[in-house]
Amino acid sequence: MNLQRTIKLVLEPDEEQKQILLETLEQYKFAYNYTCKVGWEAKLWNGVELHKLTYYTVRDKTSLPSQLVISARVVATESLKSAIKREKKGLKSRCPQSNNPAIRYDQRSYTVWLDREEVSLATVKGRQKFKIKVPNYFKQYLDWKVTSANLKYDKKLKEFSLNITVEKDFPDVEPVDFYVGVDLGLRNLAVVSTPDGKINKFFDSGHIRAVSERYFALRKRLQSKGTPSAKRHLKKLSQKEKRFRTAVNHKIAKEIVNLVPAGGVIVLEKLKGIRKRVKANKQNRRWIHSWNFAQLQQFIEYKAQAKGVRVVYVDARYTSQKCSRCGYISRSNRVDQSHFVCKHCGYSLNADLNASRNIVKNYLASLQKREVGTGRGMSLPVGRCQPSQCSGATTA
Repeated sequence: MNLQRTIKLVLEPDEEQKQILLETLEQYKFAYNYTCKVGWEAKLWNGVELHKLTYYTVRDKTSLPSQLVISARVVATESLKSAIKREKKGLKSRCPQSNNPAIRYDQRSYTVWLDREEVSLATVKGRQKFKIKVPNYFKQYLDWKVTSANLKYDKKLKEFSLNITVEKDFPDVEPVDFYVGVDLGLRNLAVVSTPDGKINKFFDSGHIRAVSERYFALRKRLQSKGTPSAKRHLKKLSQKEKRFRTAVNHKIAKEIVNLVPAGGVIVLEKLKGIRKRVKANKQNRRWIHSWNFAQLQQFIEYKAQAKGVRVVYVDARYTSQKCSRCGYISRSNRVDQSHFVCKHCGYSLNADLNASRNIVKNYLASLQKREVGTGRGMSLPVGRCQPSQCSGATTA
């Protein structure tokens, strides 16, 4: 089992080094945007062809070393592939552009010494060494293999950060027959359950939403003032709120993973299109758009990986309308935000709990159909329900 972690380290450049890094970022931005423009006009994302069309032009117009020119082209190629495929599917798309791209470094363009808190980076002025601060928590990774890194400049904080990827091999964990489903929602941030109902864990969003509402009200007051002091306060508030949400997601993810033994499976719902699917009033819409559910799932994934727990994804459509006991699907089954009563068999329970059980049962049904793929973050094709379970069911 190969584990990967990303550690964020803050660079401590002097004034001259800061200007060198800013110039390197500016020229890298040109290389990335120019490559995207050429590829978009040619509707091309083949790396070899883009290299031929852009490499020498970028080398002539910038002072970037060859490795960073190639790096910008690789990143641009990935962006073009996604954008052009979206356009071919008839989805809204445009030429990828960035005002502040992160520089992707590989083993040829940077070296890091975590033990002596120093890093060497390729820049427009050649290799430069920078001091970094390695927190005590990250020193557990001193013996891990260092791979790629991304250099990012935070314009608000005016600081450079290097996100370094490290990896290490660990013994594989034997799978066990243990499954939990996780439903994400409005009233409950997350609900976790097993098919047999032995685990029913609720993560209520009441306190979290109250804190978010206080932040929202304070932001409105500060924005209406518009004074320099208010703008400084808004800047600090933004970072404080971001840290609060990240801490909450970390805590919830840790508790969810702790419910599952090593070798078990956590079943999550695909979030794609969730903001379009969920019907909510204005206040709830703001909550849906503001909370980072994708980050929560990401935290669950990497904490589960460290424990030897698998994370899989299923299509969550109709899970809130389907009875987890008999499989009957009807929109009228969902009485309100919190209550579910099946019109076919009369089964009644919390609506979010019902959805979490359907999520894990959909995954188990897909296993029986042998429709399960492999790999991280997979999507599993799941039907509405089994014909044997849905006698008399109506489509919703």
